[in-house]
Amino acid sequence: MKSPAVAIVLSALLCCAAILSRPLLPPDETRYVTVAWESLQRGDFLVSHLNGATYAHKPPLLFWLINLAWAVFGQGDDVARSVAPLAGVVSVWLTWRLSLRLWPGQLERAGMASLIHASCMLWMFFSPVTMFDTLLTVCVQGALLGALRAAGGARRGLFQMAVGMGLGILSKGPVLLVFVLPVLLAGPICLPVQKRGPWLLRVALSVLGAAVVALAWAVPSAFSGGKEYASELLFGQTAGRMMNSFAHQQPFWFYLAVLPLSLVPWLLFGAVWRGMRGILSDRGARFAAVWLGGAFLILSAVSGKQPYYILPAIPAAALLLAAAIDRQGNLLQGLEIVPVCIGTVLLGAVPLVVNALPIFAGSGLPGLVSTTESLLLMAVAPGLLFRRRGRPLGVVTATATSAVIFQVILVSALSDTLWSGFDLRPMAAFARETGRPTGWFGGYHGQLNYLGRIRSVAELMDERDVAAWLQEHAAGQLIVRLKRAENELEYGLYGRLQVHDRRAVPADQQAILATELKSVLDLPLESRLSRVVYAQWVRSGLRVQPYVIVEFAPER
Repeated sequence: MKSPAVAIVLSALLCCAAILSRPLLPPDETRYVTVAWESLQRGDFLVSHLNGATYAHKPPLLFWLINLAWAVFGQGDDVARSVAPLAGVVSVWLTWRLSLRLWPGQLERAGMASLIHASCMLWMFFSPVTMFDTLLTVCVQGALLGALRAAGGARRGLFQMAVGMGLGILSKGPVLLVFVLPVLLAGPICLPVQKRGPWLLRVALSVLGAAVVALAWAVPSAFSGGKEYASELLFGQTAGRMMNSFAHQQPFWFYLAVLPLSLVPWLLFGAVWRGMRGILSDRGARFAAVWLGGAFLILSAVSGKQPYYILPAIPAAALLLAAAIDRQGNLLQGLEIVPVCIGTVLLGAVPLVVNALPIFAGSGLPGLVSTTESLLLMAVAPGLLFRRRGRPLGVVTATATSAVIFQVILVSALSDTLWSGFDLRPMAAFARETGRPTGWFGGYHGQLNYLGRIRSVAELMDERDVAAWLQEHAAGQLIVRLKRAENELEYGLYGRLQVHDRRAVPADQQAILATELKSVLDLPLESRLSRVVYAQWVRSGLRVQPYVIVEFAPER
């Protein structure tokens, strides 16, 4: 393989499967696309807004790119959802470029690195999601490619470092430095740097250049957005977040559990473990190890943790794994692929077991993947046995292809079961078509604005908020999430609501259902609740809860 073509095709296949099989997932994907949409509606690409209020929680690069995609290809869900996954495809290609820069001329090692990157479990799961971490990964890789060029004496490398870090800050903030600075500060340990002093001066200049890139947006945005927005943007999302991150409860060993699962199926390769012996004698391997290890240690030290936070270190792991496999020579042993095959069969059999055993009946798992689809997942494994022996690149290609096909089948299988429960488009369309002012009881995160093209949804946290809102919007409609059913009365009522799932409640049933709801549940301002006009069951993980849209009688 003289190019990362297979890895790019696999990455693109994975992204297409996700885009075609599932809707925008609330609250994160719907929120971020809403912010991009509001920028377009306002014609304001300097200050971000969510549901009409300024939004300083995330930098604007992803929102800008979504709007650029809309300008070129037209406004649509699929266009917006393609931006972050496309960054994932670019990231796989950049891993190939990094490998060639670290190990010039070793095309097979570079090919393996890109294939491993594309098929790591964490990457397959999160790279098609409309979030910031995939874009941040591209910026990290661009900055580190610039560092390698700069260490080799190329002046443009310093410029690339600065721009890469600056764009990374515009993609997710100063967290970029967690993935870049350990490598830059390590200097001669993992980069072809002759003298540490001049190199650290170059690093300082690049960081200063990155700050200039980021501040070129942040300063005018702060002036334009007002005092409160400026304070949140310049302080609340940098120093404030770092100081308060310890309020999030995650143990220090969190990534010790996450990282091994993230690198499945490659940690099942015996060649990886054999190749790790003495691997740090190689400068390129040290580069990848410092990148991965530095990020791991820093992220572990901060208590605010999520699995996808470590996504920008996946290319480093792929480089290290590819180097380990490549050290095994021209042929891999015949049993190399067997643990991967066994793992694939066992993982594919999970739905089969869940569907068959009564113990899982109340877990929400049965039926998500059918027995036929489970057998199809298991059938992915035997094909690997035909490549159980051979050149490392061939075996790695077969394994990566198998892993991606497994994920594509799984994502597609969940289309009509799991994913459909997250689809808020019917609710958003109903709210828009009524033309009534819309309120949301409880915390609201922009779930409906873009989906329903609704400019504003009122966030109403308690009954006083509802009463005050109805004073100004007497014809308003309120979206309420009902609690999970806990007794026979509630189960019976929810069963009657289920009949109207994802559509308007018939006029002759609206008042009857409202009366039943008030008699069974505690609802906001229930004395004035007059009609239930819409019902939909929405997922939150594996749990499904009913949402209703209700209307109120005028105050007497």
